[in-house]
Amino acid sequence: MSSRVSPAPAADVPSPIDFHDPAQARAWEADTVCKRPSRPRFFERIAEAIRDGGRRPAILELGSGPGHLAEHVLGTCSVGGYVALDFSAAMHALARERLGPAAERVEFVLRDFRDPEWNTGLGLFDVVVSQQSAHEVRHQSRIPAFFRSARAATRAEGMFLYCDSYVMPGGTLDPQLHVAQDDQPRLLQEEGFLAVTLLHDEGGMALYRAINPG
Repeated sequence: MSSRVSPAPAADVPSPIDFHDPAQARAWEADTVCKRPSRPRFFERIAEAIRDGGRRPAILELGSGPGHLAEHVLGTCSVGGYVALDFSAAMHALARERLGPAAERVEFVLRDFRDPEWNTGLGLFDVVVSQQSAHEVRHQSRIPAFFRSARAATRAEGMFLYCDSYVMPGGTLDPQLHVAQDDQPRLLQEEGFLAVTLLHDEGGMALYRAINPG
């Protein structure tokens, strides 16, 4: 009698950046601002979705980085709480510097969302946001599990706002790291999210709103 053997976990796609190094983290921030001039428009679409929710939501940002999205959301939305989760203390330091006094309104959590237990003790949130960070699971085969854990952190009827780059024919993104455009909403639906809606698509990056039915 034969037994089914589970496939070996995919190896990490190496990152060219050491986000734990303050100098490299700061260089990444400057480079991303230069290469992604569309990011403020994604920030505003995210803020619009939060405002459309009609309440003062508790927000969790996964892979919060140097605080650009937090700065925009806190400056344009009425929120009931903001948790910024990142695995890099260097990024949290940049975010505190950027936010200034507004940093007192943010709970900074140092955790790696690749850890299956990353959301232990955090509670549930009205809005979970992932802005250009899902690919940091370091292999596209892990993105469904990332969506599953994000849904587990979202209240019933709460929103998951997912934004990331996608693979295009002839493009330069590594398909081991990123999924194709059509796979983004499909994977959200397969992990139980409903009402998956495209909010913005620009420069090879897409933003989706998805609802956790509970």
